[in-house]
Amino acid sequence: MCRVSRSSFEGRKKSRIEEEKRQKEKNDKETAIKMTMRSIIRKLGYVPGERSFKVFLWRDFDICIGRKLIRRLMKEMHISAATPKKDAYKGAAKHDHPCTAPGNLVNQDFRIAPRKIICTDITYLYFGIFRTVIYLCVFRDAFTKEVLGWSVKRQMTTNLIRAAYEMMMKNHGEELKNPNVIIHSDQGCQYLSTSFKQLLEDDGFLQSVSARGNSQDNAPIESFFSRMKTAILDVMALCKSFDQAEKLLKGYFEKYNNEIYQLDLAGLTPHEFYLYCMTGVYPCDNYFGVKASEMRSLESLIRCRLEKAAETARKMRTAYQERSRASQLLKKDPLQMTIDDQRLLIRVINRYKKHRDKIDEEIERLTDVLRQAVEAQEYMESLSKEQRVVYRHPQAWQNDPHLRYIYGMGSLF
Repeated sequence: MCRVSRSSFEGRKKSRIEEEKRQKEKNDKETAIKMTMRSIIRKLGYVPGERSFKVFLWRDFDICIGRKLIRRLMKEMHISAATPKKDAYKGAAKHDHPCTAPGNLVNQDFRIAPRKIICTDITYLYFGIFRTVIYLCVFRDAFTKEVLGWSVKRQMTTNLIRAAYEMMMKNHGEELKNPNVIIHSDQGCQYLSTSFKQLLEDDGFLQSVSARGNSQDNAPIESFFSRMKTAILDVMALCKSFDQAEKLLKGYFEKYNNEIYQLDLAGLTPHEFYLYCMTGVYPCDNYFGVKASEMRSLESLIRCRLEKAAETARKMRTAYQERSRASQLLKKDPLQMTIDDQRLLIRVINRYKKHRDKIDEEIERLTDVLRQAVEAQEYMESLSKEQRVVYRHPQAWQNDPHLRYIYGMGSLF
C-alpha cells in the first residue's frame, strides 16, 4: 500500500525491536549504577564529586565508566557534590616580629617524597545547634595526603599543637626518622612559640613557615580542611557534646586514611599509597595466585627497612640541625632591619596620635552639645505643662532656637 517491500518492513521492524532491547539494557545498567552510587553516598556520609565516584566505582565495584556519564547520572538523580564551606577563620592568626620566624624551606614544592614534608595548620569547627566553636590541629603528609596526627580542643593554645604532634610521633615516629624532614606551617603564634620550636629541634626536624598572607604556601592542608568541612560540618550540628564531636572526627580521619580512594594517589587510599611508595608493591588481594593474607604484610616490610635506615638517619641528624640554624639567618641587612622597625613604630605612633586628636576634638564638640542640652532642660522647666504640649511634635523642636542641640547629636545614632 505504501510501496514498501515486505523485507524492508520486516528489517525495520527487527532493528526497532533490537534498538528497544539495547535501550532497555542501557537503562537497566544505568539504574544499577545509580543504586551503586547511592550505596557510595551512604558509605561516605556525603555526596562526593565525579572523580571520587569514578574511583569508588572502580575500586569497590569494578565498574569503569567516564566522568561524563557520572555527571549525567548525578543530574538525573538530582544530586550535586557537597560544596566547600567558607572559612571565616582566615586571617585570624596572630603573628610576631619577622625576625622570630624561620624561613620558607618548601617554596610550594610539596610533592617530594613520603614523610619528607609534613604540613600542619589549625582551623575552627563548630558542633550542636548553638554552633559551639572548637579548634582542630592536623599534621598531614603532603606527599601521601595521610593524616598522621590530630587534636581537637576548646581553646586554641600551644597544647592543641602539642597533642597533635605527640599523636603523630606515637603512631609514625619511626617513619619520620629520616634526614631533612620538614614541618611546615603558617606564622601563627602557636607555631612560632619557643616551646614548639624547641620540640622540633629536639626531634631533629626542620621548621618551615609560609609567607604572611599567602595561603598558597600551605595549600595542601588548606585544601584538606576545605574538603573535610564539606563532608562533616553539617553533620556536626547533630552532635550533642564535645566528646561526641571528637569521636566523629576520629571516625572521619580513620575513614579518610584507610577507606577514601583518591585518583591522584593511583586510586588508593592515603595509607595504601604510602605502602605502595615505600615497597613498590601495589596493594592487591592476591599476587599471581598467592593470597596477600598468606604473605608478609607491607607494613612489616616497611618496618624492617626503617630499622636498617635508622642508624644512618641518626648520624645525619646533627648535620641537618646545623643546616636548619643556618637557614634561619636574616636575609635582610641588620642595619636596614632596625631602620625598618623604626619606620613601622613611627607610622603606628602617628596613627594613634591622629586618632587621639580626632577623639579629643569629638569630646570637645559633644561637651558643647551637652551644655546646650542642659540649657534646653532649663528652658523646658521654665515652661508650663500646657506650653510643653506643643513640643510633642518634632517640628516644634526644629523651629525653636533653644533646642538646636539636637542637630549636634547626629553622630551618636
